[in-house]
Amino acid sequence: MSRDRFEKAGHEKSEDTRSVGAAWSRSGRFVAVVAPTALVVMTAAWLFLGSTRLREFVVLFCLVCLGVCVLAVGTAAVRAGSLSRAKSYEFAAQAASVTRGHVQGAAPSRLAGGRHKAIRSAAVLVSVPALLALWIALGVADPHYPEKNAALVEAGVTIEQRPIVTVENEEVQGHGRRSGATAEYGVLLPAAGGGKPSVPATFTADVYRRHSVGSDLFVAYAPDRPELGAVGDDQRPEVERLLAGRAVEAATAWTIAAFGLLVTLALLIGWWVQSRTRRPSRSVDSGWVAFRVTLTGAGKHVDSPPAEGTGPAAERKRRENTRQLPCLFLGVEGSEYRLPFHSQMSTQHAAAALSGARGWLLWHPDQRRSKDVLAEFVGDDGWQLPGAVPTQAADQAAHDIPNKSAHPDPERRVELLDFGAGWATTVSKPVLAGLMIALGCMSVLLLAHDNGAWRAWVAAAGFLAPAIAAATSRRRADPAR
Repeated sequence: MSRDRFEKAGHEKSEDTRSVGAAWSRSGRFVAVVAPTALVVMTAAWLFLGSTRLREFVVLFCLVCLGVCVLAVGTAAVRAGSLSRAKSYEFAAQAASVTRGHVQGAAPSRLAGGRHKAIRSAAVLVSVPALLALWIALGVADPHYPEKNAALVEAGVTIEQRPIVTVENEEVQGHGRRSGATAEYGVLLPAAGGGKPSVPATFTADVYRRHSVGSDLFVAYAPDRPELGAVGDDQRPEVERLLAGRAVEAATAWTIAAFGLLVTLALLIGWWVQSRTRRPSRSVDSGWVAFRVTLTGAGKHVDSPPAEGTGPAAERKRRENTRQLPCLFLGVEGSEYRLPFHSQMSTQHAAAALSGARGWLLWHPDQRRSKDVLAEFVGDDGWQLPGAVPTQAADQAAHDIPNKSAHPDPERRVELLDFGAGWATTVSKPVLAGLMIALGCMSVLLLAHDNGAWRAWVAAAGFLAPAIAAATSRRRADPAR
């Protein structure tokens, strides 16, 4: 094959790789946006909406969205053959190499931001608490909405305290004076129009404390049609829930919602402060530090702060602030420096995928986050890998090594190297099966208007199936663990 034909074939293969990689990336991005949104909306609807057509529509629509997400992940995984993580890294590097074969590329004048990676990270942090809150809500729900409750609402219901006249079939829950109970309570309702005699009504209630004859309960009934019966409880919000057909008790719903919200906010704030790959698009100018570097390998870098004092307290503080970072080591051309570069990735797989890569290491001295300087490793093949260099190592290198001018080229094109963009292609068959089982359990719990102990067991099965499948796949991939 002639040189021209060889280069043409290589270019066509690279274009095909980028095309397939872009399709898989779009699939992952779709799931990263749709899945957490559907989970949050579905959880809110299940906790706070009554038994209405709106709740039914929201639940069905969100279930369809989650089904489409599972289908998209399954399609990508099956077509790719459930790639290993190492293979997915190699594929991502090939797909991002837009100028493969260049001996030395100029530094780009414009660096891309990590928007899609940030969205994917935020999606995970939102999905985990939302999914946990949803499984809890589904397990403790009582979605049964008797026709009597709907008839009371339609006839014009009122809620007031009425004395108990009979207590039957009482089942005590717990011990002591504050133990709860489930029983059939009888009350007398005023006759229509205020006449006599009163109309007896009975209902079953699960009360927080035991009640005897003469105690008051909150009772809902229709003044104009007392023959429809009554609904009651010792908590007014619970009576309102029963009339509205909400699946979860008011106090429980607010507890679950507050738990999910607080956990989500804590995770997002921690990620926002600590993330090394979250950044906007930026322009390279003369104020940037630029080194020509070569990837020499991967390993652990110990980032220790300078010693302040010689006492035990100073040494303990130094140990507490010492970090062990998995890094790529980049050898600076013309010196013996090996700068540690860390990012949101597996450094061993990244080093194998980018073996021997040469390019520019760029950072701006003022763009720092916590103990790191935000940096970009721009390969001569045309990819841009966002990450960070420990501040101490960056400042020392900038002081000791002559800064090579980057000479930014406005025409230089680079592609963001996102090793996690094709995550959907690495999903194994057991995990896919676990996701389908979870979706099936979720559908049963959402659509079955029945209550009982079986709901907690089905919720537990749906929650554990993907986790067990993921653990099994991880052990198979790494038997030594």
